[in-house]
Amino acid sequence: MDEPVPDAPAGERARRVGAILLAAGRSTRMGGPDKLLATIDGEPMVRRALRVLQAVPLAPVAVVHGVAADAVRAALAGLAPSLWCSADPSPEQQVSVVAGLRALPSDLDAILVMLSDQPLLDAADLRWLVARHRALPAGSAAIPVFEGRRGNPVVIDAAMRAPILAAHDASRDAAGVRGYLAAHPERAHRVEAPNDHFVVDIDSPADLERLAARGVRVVAGPRN
Repeated sequence: MDEPVPDAPAGERARRVGAILLAAGRSTRMGGPDKLLATIDGEPMVRRALRVLQAVPLAPVAVVHGVAADAVRAALAGLAPSLWCSADPSPEQQVSVVAGLRALPSDLDAILVMLSDQPLLDAADLRWLVARHRALPAGSAAIPVFEGRRGNPVVIDAAMRAPILAAHDASRDAAGVRGYLAAHPERAHRVEAPNDHFVVDIDSPADLERLAARGVRVVAGPRN
């Protein structure tokens, strides 16, 4: 049975951790089908991602949608996120990250930034990552790594939001969270993940085939 996020140590205030779910991708490498609407064991992949975030539980959750907003909203029917926000059309993922950062409230302690196309992740994985971030020095980011491969999601200290947004407003080339951590590598802490769930994502039909080979029931999404 899944366990909830561990309580804060005695005498320590419980932290408030929010999340950004990135669901604005165009699925260009899928060759037509919308990967976020592919069903994983009978459930749309984007719905599975939001359900996992809510099961941790993390709140609030800001879902960032793009050109397929109507389809994403339909897939999430009955799983109302805390916040909806839209991202300007762009091939750059960090534009969506910035939109999510702007949407979240200012009283958070940490923010988990999650892709919608990592169907092996479950609530226990995310609880582990949040706990690892809590153990880091203040002002840190936790970046999962598995066998040398950088993974997702990442958890950042909420204090990073203001400088990330300021840098984005000053220059659209600032590259959001990734650019901020590249400029401040001392704040980026790589944590060795316990499994490959953090490094498996779905970008192409071949990725769906590999997932099916692991015994997962997969059906490609409808064409865009």
